[in-house]
Amino acid sequence: MTEPTHYRARVVQTIVTALGRFGDDDRFFAAFEGGSAATGRLDAYSDIDLCVVADPALNDALFAAIEDALQAIGPFSHVWNVADAPWPGFTQKFYFLDGAPPFFAVDCSLVAPETGRMFLEEERHGTAQVVFDPKHWIAPQRMDRAAHEMRRQRRLVQNRAAWPVYRMLVDKELARGHPLDANGFYQALLRMLIELAGMLHRPDRFDFGWRYLHHDLPPDLQGTLTDLACAANLDALAARLPRADALHRELSRALD
Repeated sequence: MTEPTHYRARVVQTIVTALGRFGDDDRFFAAFEGGSAATGRLDAYSDIDLCVVADPALNDALFAAIEDALQAIGPFSHVWNVADAPWPGFTQKFYFLDGAPPFFAVDCSLVAPETGRMFLEEERHGTAQVVFDPKHWIAPQRMDRAAHEMRRQRRLVQNRAAWPVYRMLVDKELARGHPLDANGFYQALLRMLIELAGMLHRPDRFDFGWRYLHHDLPPDLQGTLTDLACAANLDALAARLPRADALHRELSRALD
């Protein structure tokens, strides 16, 4: 089996070499690693979260250079070109390579400079690990706390208002005997619980969803959410609903 640490270092160095020819191009700014590398949580299962900052006019050339370099290590077993960008000036692809360690992927995002700054906010994303920075563009950013708090408050209002609606929908589909529909709406309740838990225990990253829960939430809360999430059948799901209601009230009161 491929040794993860050495394989990862080889992939990063290959990408650095591929980006080298763009160093003198005024439209290319920098490349850095985020994810577990930026947060100090690298382990044998970590992939590469690569962020390349450049004018979008360079995207085709950058992807071509990165893909040629990666295929020199091994052929692709899968490529996902993410179609719906969550931010303007953001394009993303995932690469799986034959012969890579288990669970390894290259998550490659090409971002315009005005969008890229947001990923340098250390409170949310950790300390960017420089891959290539010929123009010394990479510098830690501070998040706009006032704007972030306004967004958190808006989400808190929406979360509280949405809970009774989705809760009713779960009951309705249980009464109809529709397991898929009931479970789908129940998953929405779980996402709302995780959002409230995030507001309480990781307010800077309350919107990170299911990511990093094992690092960010207290063990007892992790255990409660794990049990709520692992309902084996409709009866088990129905039995968990009062506990989900109680946890939602508890988290909501704590946020007051």
